[in-house]
Amino acid sequence: MKQSISTILVTTNFSEKSENAMRLALQMACRHHSRVIILHNINNFFVTDRTGRQVLGSDTVAENVSNAETALGEIEIFLKKQFPQLIIQTVLKNDSLIQAVNETVSNEDVDLMVCGTSGTQNFSQVILGSESYELLTGTNCSVLLVPEQCRKYTFDNILVPIRVLQNLLDKVDLSVAIARKNRGIINLLGLSSQEDVEDLSALFEQLRKSLDYKSQDYQASFYITKDKAGKIAACSKDERADIIILNYQDEQSWKSFFMENFFKKVINGTNIPLLFLKNKYLRKKLNPSLPSGIDITLPHPG
Repeated sequence: MKQSISTILVTTNFSEKSENAMRLALQMACRHHSRVIILHNINNFFVTDRTGRQVLGSDTVAENVSNAETALGEIEIFLKKQFPQLIIQTVLKNDSLIQAVNETVSNEDVDLMVCGTSGTQNFSQVILGSESYELLTGTNCSVLLVPEQCRKYTFDNILVPIRVLQNLLDKVDLSVAIARKNRGIINLLGLSSQEDVEDLSALFEQLRKSLDYKSQDYQASFYITKDKAGKIAACSKDERADIIILNYQDEQSWKSFFMENFFKKVINGTNIPLLFLKNKYLRKKLNPSLPSGIDITLPHPG
């Protein structure tokens, strides 16, 4: 399956980390000739009592919507002047964050969602369910997490760990697409435990042949290790990688990875963008029945 990045979605809450992610997304869009959608979402807060659900602070919500519309409008005008070659649009949603993102992903056929992260300083928030983790696990397309401290927006050196057997050809195709747009080199990193070394090493050689066939510049190394996350982090520094491309696992797998400190080791050991490949044709169905915002249920008196 040929991988392309035709439409990029960027989430923003108007913070510095969001602006930094937006800068990277725009630079990517210029190289890939992508359309860019900038999304801001406003949550409502509900209280439920005997009279039914009511919006708390409706005046405040209306004010927030008005302010967000103004801010998005100013961003769109400014960016269209800065990047006249790009198609740029803004979207304002009033829903739960994941519902807002996935509705936009579905309606606009988004290939890649980009969001900013706070990096190592707030990793406890990732464990507890920050926006970054919510978007990583719930978004129905590939996700690029951009650390707030990241200031390089080109990918000259692309680290591609090979540690699971799923979606490897798609992963290589995406890596090649990014490498060619950046005139970069791929660092193919095979990581195996002793138990699966035979299967993984055979596939690793197939991937090398695929890169040779595509005439793509690359380096390749293969390690047998129990600490795959630590090896990824170490190699990203040794090879001065600009981006790491990882296969995404389902939510339950990611919960197990968190328990094993896999993701913690990667994100704490690196300060570069992490791209998680997802199959866009296996998107989860939207659930329109889910209410937007937070539902605070009050007990019935008596």
